[in-house]
Amino acid sequence: MPRSEVADSAELRYRIRRLVSVFRSIAVHMVVHPQDSQESSLHLAGRVGAIGRAAVAPIAGGTDLESLVLDELLAQGVYRAPIVISGPEICLNAKAAELVRLAIHELATNAIKFGAFSQSQTQLRVLWWLTEPASSRLHIVWSEDGVRMASEARGNPGFGSLVVKRLIASELHGRGDMLFLTNGVLCTIEIPSSEAMLQND
Repeated sequence: MPRSEVADSAELRYRIRRLVSVFRSIAVHMVVHPQDSQESSLHLAGRVGAIGRAAVAPIAGGTDLESLVLDELLAQGVYRAPIVISGPEICLNAKAAELVRLAIHELATNAIKFGAFSQSQTQLRVLWWLTEPASSRLHIVWSEDGVRMASEARGNPGFGSLVVKRLIASELHGRGDMLFLTNGVLCTIEIPSSEAMLQND
């Protein structure tokens, strides 16, 4: 077998193991934080869909961050609220794309239920940038404004918080926070560019 095919095969096996690990995290969370059966089924279907979209992305070509954000919003039929999506061209590697996609999915799901997509006269900004090369890090910010956030949403962090606060740190050596403010969700993600971006040989 050619060396390139061996490398692709190894990457595919690693990718499958990583996805299984994410599925395990989802399952554990849903057992610990049970919901009614219909809502639980919808959440599971949505998360499986997000992971599935990540799984079929090319291994070698990377994933464009702007396209990823737009794909996840369109996949959930998001049409409401003024939306600003802005940042430099970023090509994520497979591992980062999977977790960032899942985080955006969870944020959009929450926004449909409680946040910027559930109400009128709201705003959403999804912005990203890179710091200087000496300590290059990718910053991603999801910021909602004008939302009348219910106390139920503010007091019950869900799987999205787990993805942002724990999986980003453990899998990508980054940092993340998800704040449920009275005017909407503020989510910040910071990942070393070496862990997030596709590295060209």
